[in-house]
Amino acid sequence: MSPRTCSRSFCFVRRNEGLKALVLCFFLASCFSQKDLVGSQTVLKVNQTEISAQEFSDRLAKRLRGFDALHAKDDGNLKRAKEQTIEAFVLEVVVRDFAAANALQITDLELEAEITAIRSKYPDDHAFRRALADEGLAFDLWKRDLAFTLMQKRVLAHVMKDVRGPTEAEMKVFYDENRKLFDRPARIQLRQIVLETEDNAKRILDELNAGKNFGELAKKFSVAPEGENGGVTSWIEKGTLEVFDNAFKLQVGARSKIVKSPYGWHIFEVIKKEPEARLNFEQAKDRIRALVMERKEQSAFSDWLGQQMKKSAVLRNDALIKAIQVTTRGT
Repeated sequence: MSPRTCSRSFCFVRRNEGLKALVLCFFLASCFSQKDLVGSQTVLKVNQTEISAQEFSDRLAKRLRGFDALHAKDDGNLKRAKEQTIEAFVLEVVVRDFAAANALQITDLELEAEITAIRSKYPDDHAFRRALADEGLAFDLWKRDLAFTLMQKRVLAHVMKDVRGPTEAEMKVFYDENRKLFDRPARIQLRQIVLETEDNAKRILDELNAGKNFGELAKKFSVAPEGENGGVTSWIEKGTLEVFDNAFKLQVGARSKIVKSPYGWHIFEVIKKEPEARLNFEQAKDRIRALVMERKEQSAFSDWLGQQMKKSAVLRNDALIKAIQVTTRGT
């Protein structure tokens, strides 16, 4: 081996359609002497926490996992992914440092309780582990990320504790400035029966035409969730689903023909119809409160993050970051 080497790759395999796989490699295009441990070189340092070229490449690979080979190699996509990786790492360190300074740690008991709660959503531990494997996640790394997510929530709760709810005056100003947000499309309420096959739908339609009760047939035969409620749906806004848009052409009390959708074969009756309208302040009040509170919380978080960034020392090795590139090869 020569005393100099021109690249050091960090790779992961991304499955493609069929049997072919793509290997995305993050390598340093510049030449380094053999004694340089490229993967251990520091790419970024925030306060006292560093990230190496190897770990940065791993995080970058994870961020690009959703891209195909062509788009992963695109200069614009790669540059954005690098900056997003940097921003995420800076935020992580800022959150961890703030949590440590304010004794906002997550205990082992809290973490295990959260893991248990997540595991309980799967039939057994094998199914849970398989789900992690399908996402390409090692349990230890997943557990670490989960611990950070819990810590992040605790830090956010601490930051938001002094954010007061919106006053009536603030909500009215928001409503006046954003009236178009409260335009409501035309909407309709239906009673429907959804069947798995067209033959079943034809049999049910025959029974309806013979005078059988729509609600009773819905309870007995409909495969839709609202079947238990006699087939009565909640309000459906125009544009929600094409099959329901056809119902807007019917009068209240009218019954449809058999209509097919991705969910099955529908027969429905129109119960109520309302034209498009703009909600007044009182009608929209709950939504206004939520939107104004969200804006307040976003503002509080931005202010907090800005303050933390002013206190933080961020050092970037831009030459090393630029040198990390993507190459792909079929296997």
